[in-house]
Amino acid sequence: MFINQANFEGDKFNEDKIIEKIKNTIDQTKDVQGLLALECWKKKRNELVEYVLVTKWTTKKEFITWLSREEHVNEHKEMNKQEKQGISENRIFKKTIFQYEGVEVTEL
Repeated sequence: MFINQANFEGDKFNEDKIIEKIKNTIDQTKDVQGLLALECWKKKRNELVEYVLVTKWTTKKEFITWLSREEHVNEHKEMNKQEKQGISENRIFKKTIFQYEGVEVTEL
């Protein structure tokens, strides 16, 4: 099993933009081969909000295949292009990725 965890943290006044990103990702995972589960977690503290999107995959290869789809690659190319040209929005949230591979307890 392979786990991908994406943490989105930002100012609570921009929470709607974080939610929009999460919903978009959820929509893009419908009926994807190899996806076992998707969970979303939320934490608020003071003026910050954090959403954690955890996806569980049969294999890392299936996750990479989903991540490498043309739509996703083009989205990032366009964001990078706009950033270089100075026409993009300032980033309104911080994204941190964690990835884990399952191991059998008996293998430890």
